[in-house]
Amino acid sequence: MKKILIIDDSDEFRASVKDYLKMHNLGLEIFEASTGEMGVAKAACVRPNIVLMDINLPSANGLQATNQIKMDNPDCDVIILSMLEVDHFRHAAQKVNAREFIGKSEIYERLLPAINKCLEEKCKKGKGGQYENLNSSQKAKDGIKS
Repeated sequence: MKKILIIDDSDEFRASVKDYLKMHNLGLEIFEASTGEMGVAKAACVRPNIVLMDINLPSANGLQATNQIKMDNPDCDVIILSMLEVDHFRHAAQKVNAREFIGKSEIYERLLPAINKCLEEKCKKGKGGQYENLNSSQKAKDGIKS
């Protein structure tokens, strides 16, 4: 089972994203952290495949936490989620090797495709994933090419 870690200081936002992911049956084991420091520690323990990271966090900001997580686990894909949809933060996210930058206002349009793309690429690399055992009709339904 693939693992995803949601790092955001808002309990309500984490719960909302967690419910959204569960609703889509991605077969992900979901973990949470409320600060950058806690996120880095949790990522070191659970070794997630994907991290959903807020930028504005207590203790260590999301960019610092992303940098540390990527140093510890280079195969982890980090998707930055932020209310601060400005070019400065998009460029900063690129510098720390974040996979994607998604403004929270567009999360319902862009998050699921971004996660599915990460999972699909992990499957292609031979690291397993949610699509390994799916039949062709399920892959087609999810927009995945065999």
